[in-house]
Amino acid sequence: MRAITVGVSDLNSALALFHGVMGLKIEWREKLSAQRQRFYGLADSIQGEWVELSCQSYPVGRLRLLQLTPTPREIVRLDTQMGGPDSPPAIGPKAIDFYVRPPIETTLAEMTAAGCIARSRPIRYVIGNTESEELVLFGTDGVPLLLMIGHRHNPSSMRAGTPYGKYSEVPTISVVTGDLVATRKFYGDLLGLTAMVDTEVSPEYRDFACTLVGIPPGSRLHYLMYQDPKEPSGKILLVHFFELSTRRIAGLMHPSRLGVGLYTHDCRDLDALAARSRAGGAPVEAGPVRIDGDRLMLVRGPNGELFEFSERTAMR
Repeated sequence: MRAITVGVSDLNSALALFHGVMGLKIEWREKLSAQRQRFYGLADSIQGEWVELSCQSYPVGRLRLLQLTPTPREIVRLDTQMGGPDSPPAIGPKAIDFYVRPPIETTLAEMTAAGCIARSRPIRYVIGNTESEELVLFGTDGVPLLLMIGHRHNPSSMRAGTPYGKYSEVPTISVVTGDLVATRKFYGDLLGLTAMVDTEVSPEYRDFACTLVGIPPGSRLHYLMYQDPKEPSGKILLVHFFELSTRRIAGLMHPSRLGVGLYTHDCRDLDALAARSRAGGAPVEAGPVRIDGDRLMLVRGPNGELFEFSERTAMR
């Protein structure tokens, strides 16, 4: 995943967190073009401005913040802890992850001072050969952020030297899935991505994960993670909560809403992907069409994900 787009109600306030506090680098800031607005299905009366941030210009796992005027009223995911309708196991986009430097208590204090709300205290746990310390907070417009220290992580999951600054690029985003079969078909068969993890969390480690995400202790979880085997960032982690994963989030991923709106991936052949998507039953919502120098296409995933596939002809 090259970039994740998040709709925000106040761009400068969001930048105060992601750039000012977290230290992510501003790569560009510009008005949303009329051509792209139409591609996203936004009315001509709407004005848009967005900014792309990176960790020291690393090309993968970037964060895009999008402000629309007038401010959207709908939110893609708003957790019940934030007064919203969406429970932790509700199907749809979940959290944006970042690696941070130890101690995590310093990060917690810094982020809460910046206005973030902690879902729980930091949790340190060991699963197999992986040792992590993690914390979930609600950030700008209630977007869930998972902050973690990789005390012992596989190099395929965490690039050497991470986080390179106070906070890393986006190494992983999470999505709650209600149907593992349909999800494997979409990500593996249709998109051709590699499943690096596909396993149920064993009983002895369930309570750590349950506490972190806010579900009843002892609940079953299955992790399904896709990535480029040569690229440790931009991964997509699908989480299935079995009988708890039945209800979808109230909102739907889209640039017209606050919260997680788009996952942007590069693609070598959009026409071939469009044909596979239509044949495989994945809705193509827009494109392929040339927008601002790139060929773009929007495809809807099985859990409400909205993918922006880019066949780029020029790099910024």
